[in-house]
Amino acid sequence: MASLRFRLQSLGLTSSALQSGFLAVAMIAAGSFDYAVNILAGRRLVPMEFSVFVTVTAILQVMVQATNVIRNVVAFYTAESTVSTDASARVGMVLRRSWHWAWRWGMIATVALALAGPVLARFLRIDSPWPLWAAALALLLLFLRPVTDGTLQGVQHFWGLGWVQILQSIGRLAFTALLIGLGGQAAGVILALPLGSTLALALALLLLRSYFRAPPSTMPRPISRKYALTTLAGLLAFALMVNVDPILVRRLFGDAIAEAYAPIVTLGKMNLFIPLGIGLVLFPKATQRQAAGRDSRPVLLLALAATLLPGLAFTLLYWIVPGRIVHTIFGEAYAAPGVVLALVGLATTLYAGVNIWLNYALSLERHSYIYALAAIVAGQIGAMLLFHARLESIALIMILTGITANLAGLLTTFRKPLSFPVNKV
Repeated sequence: MASLRFRLQSLGLTSSALQSGFLAVAMIAAGSFDYAVNILAGRRLVPMEFSVFVTVTAILQVMVQATNVIRNVVAFYTAESTVSTDASARVGMVLRRSWHWAWRWGMIATVALALAGPVLARFLRIDSPWPLWAAALALLLLFLRPVTDGTLQGVQHFWGLGWVQILQSIGRLAFTALLIGLGGQAAGVILALPLGSTLALALALLLLRSYFRAPPSTMPRPISRKYALTTLAGLLAFALMVNVDPILVRRLFGDAIAEAYAPIVTLGKMNLFIPLGIGLVLFPKATQRQAAGRDSRPVLLLALAATLLPGLAFTLLYWIVPGRIVHTIFGEAYAAPGVVLALVGLATTLYAGVNIWLNYALSLERHSYIYALAAIVAGQIGAMLLFHARLESIALIMILTGITANLAGLLTTFRKPLSFPVNKV
């Protein structure tokens, strides 16, 4: 590994560029393993159990985005601490205080979700609360992991952060295969997430052990509540935009339609997952240009193009042979999706563009886009509740939401900034 790194550096690639590139590749690899979990579950679980897995996973994805604000805040204040003379001590203070906070509130959230499990199961028309109780265990890790991930990101330990992401996804896939083999249903597949995440957390704690042992120091400046709340609002709005459809489909349409919709959601998310990996590589270049006093908008447009084009290609494929794709990947137990698969694919492609606009807005503190995005998502949910005669109606509302959110990004963030603000993402 060291020899390979030296050879790459001899070609003019800096350590920072190598680490950033490795992190991007690691995120794409981790996403691929996570996607394999969905395909494995789709092929090995009966349609009813797979639809339950997709519904509960959508709820967890909303929680992932909500708790990602912890990672962003920890990363920002950790990075700020690294420039002080007692950097290790200050980073250790941020890490320890964040860790204690995450344990306290993570346990509260976990107990709350566990207690609400039976009620949520009835609301979502799920026969057993066990899948939601498995999700409650995952919720605790969703509070703890952002603390360690944010610290690794803040100290720019990208090699370690990349391996942490890969270990979680490989572990999750392995536990999924094991639990399904032992007869586990939807609850078992969901349980694989906290089990895999525990392995990743153990590696992160090993990498950060020196900061946990660092001597006490003064805390950096107080955390900006406005920044934290704005970031939370933006991430939560995006999470609801992307994940609300399977939740409402199960609630509004019942078991049979939810079962048919589960593979559609899983395939549609491919249009979101792959472009996000590309955007992760391209987007930091925008901040570098801006920091140097150069116009970042050309790189933003490049990131949008790289994000949207692969999704549009998948959407075209979904339009041409939707039934063959579903039957090849998930088996003959699922009905041919018809035009709905292409419509959902187009919607999730548009959502990938929204993610680029959201990160761009947060990096430049364009709060107006966050407010617009929250209003658009509220309209999306309201429209789905009012107009849900057919699955095609849900998909068309998703497309309209994606178009509106991208236009809002263009109108609120595309103007050239007069100066480059402190990056808080």
